[in-house]
Amino acid sequence: MATPTQPLPATIDELTPEWLTHTLRDAGALDASTAVTSVTHDVISAGVGFIGIVARLRPVYSHRTSAPATLIAKLASPDPSSRMLGAAFGLFEREARFYSDLSRDCGIPAPHSYFGRYDPTTGNVVILLEDLAEGSFGDQIVGCTLEQAELAIDALAGFHAAWWQNPRLGSHDWLKSGIEMLRQPVALMYQQSYPVAIERFGHLLTPEYIEMAPTLLPRAMKGLDLLMQLPETLTQGDYRLDNLFYGSGPERPLVVCDWQGPAKGPAVIDLAYFLAGSLSTETRRAHQDDLLRRYHAGLQEGGVREYPYERLYQDFRQYFAGIPVAGGMVLLANIPEGNERGRLMIETITARFLAAGEDLDAMSLLPEA
Repeated sequence: MATPTQPLPATIDELTPEWLTHTLRDAGALDASTAVTSVTHDVISAGVGFIGIVARLRPVYSHRTSAPATLIAKLASPDPSSRMLGAAFGLFEREARFYSDLSRDCGIPAPHSYFGRYDPTTGNVVILLEDLAEGSFGDQIVGCTLEQAELAIDALAGFHAAWWQNPRLGSHDWLKSGIEMLRQPVALMYQQSYPVAIERFGHLLTPEYIEMAPTLLPRAMKGLDLLMQLPETLTQGDYRLDNLFYGSGPERPLVVCDWQGPAKGPAVIDLAYFLAGSLSTETRRAHQDDLLRRYHAGLQEGGVREYPYERLYQDFRQYFAGIPVAGGMVLLANIPEGNERGRLMIETITARFLAAGEDLDAMSLLPEA
């Protein structure tokens, strides 16, 4: 890792050859006799990530070297709303800290990191990662195949089981309650956000949801309180198909990327988010029960014994009466619309979540104010 005294770049253009040379040397990826002489980059996050900038770097070295031919760089978005969301929800700091503190021993494959640091005074963040090859990322708009979903569910169950009420959850002061971190900004931002969300994306929402929007906040807060009472594990926070890299070989069949959201919280946060957002509605309806039971079996294999399937299913339903209701309006009001794929992503995910909530009759679980 680069030393804390090294200035933290604010933009992709500030990832200069000199900065990369020092950083890769500090990470042990570049020997002292070799330097980065030039670097080019391509932004690859358009329509994929809403909160930050992701770019592929192509450094040129002064000598033949085993240093990486390409790197993935992640920085905070220049968009003011995106930066506000990233800071409000603690996304930038958590991803940098995850790669520096947990990524090598977190219970699920993550990309190798060369550098990760967040500056709370400026809101800037820089993370350098391996550029994954010999495989491909999932496409969330297309949706999971059953085989992709099963692999993702198996990995998630093992990850959650390894951290289930684990004392290590308390050993990192930056690892907060994910529900509590959601509550605070939603409580502050919901009332001014929901009219903007309806204006921008009201065509995606049901008439019932729009009608309830002005009075939903206190009920959704009580829904979040119910989720906070569940057993805690380490949650990934953005477990969705676009962030899953499916390898073509047996060594790493799945690598989980985009770690802006790790937190302490109920396992159902990752599980429901993945099943509702990454499978088409038709695929979810056809395989939801089997995948839930597969996940539950994985928890049991990992040593989680006192969490019956009936409780899992009820918690799965309760998720849709809490987090999407509380956070959905805030996100829809503040995320940049981006390019055509970005808008299609918003529309696709919103439709899938609304369908899942209706299928599960989740709003009947929403507490009274």
